[in-house]
Amino acid sequence: MADPLAKLGLARKKADPLDTLFKSVQRELEEKQRRLEEEANKVIQLETLKGDAGPIGPPGKDGDRGPAGPQGPQGLDGKQGPKGDIGPAGPKGFKGEQGPSGLAGPEGPEGPMGPMPKHKIKDDRISFEVEPGVWGEWVSFTNVTQYMTGAQQDRKPKLQWIDYASGYSVEPTLLQTIADGDVYEYTYTNGTLYRLVPSGSAIDAFYKRFESGVLSGLVIEKTIKI
Repeated sequence: MADPLAKLGLARKKADPLDTLFKSVQRELEEKQRRLEEEANKVIQLETLKGDAGPIGPPGKDGDRGPAGPQGPQGLDGKQGPKGDIGPAGPKGFKGEQGPSGLAGPEGPEGPMGPMPKHKIKDDRISFEVEPGVWGEWVSFTNVTQYMTGAQQDRKPKLQWIDYASGYSVEPTLLQTIADGDVYEYTYTNGTLYRLVPSGSAIDAFYKRFESGVLSGLVIEKTIKI
């Protein structure tokens, strides 16, 4: 059967395949664009209908502790802090061994002369009464003189303050400063003494003991004789 349009000279043109594909793709893009616009409108409507925020819920449980990280570098040393107060005295320790004998103290003043014992003299000899009515052996004056001279030679020389101040064997050490002055430890070949170097009206002196900030056992004080 003949095409009516062909009779009129209006024959249909065959469709271009590329044009047909382009139009099909364009229609799909327009459809997707329309759907996206619809979804966007829905989201806008939901946002306008969004209510107030609800209360914050309770915090959840702590999670497991993670592994320890690597050790960081050591920091700089800090400044030394202030010196703390002296703590209470500790318990008394065991009694230590007896130390060496200390230095001889200063000689005391000479006492008054005692009464002369009963005696009798014959020529160059003398005898003393040892008990009532009992006489001792006769002793010559020469022996008495030798005995007295030897006894005086055997007497130890009397030490002066300067002997203690300069006769140490180790350089004196400052132990503590107390209310009366500085306390130094003096070490000698046969013992130790403690010297108070006063800062006020106290007297420069040597002592046998220094315990808990207290000096005791006076040995000799510094004096000036004119």
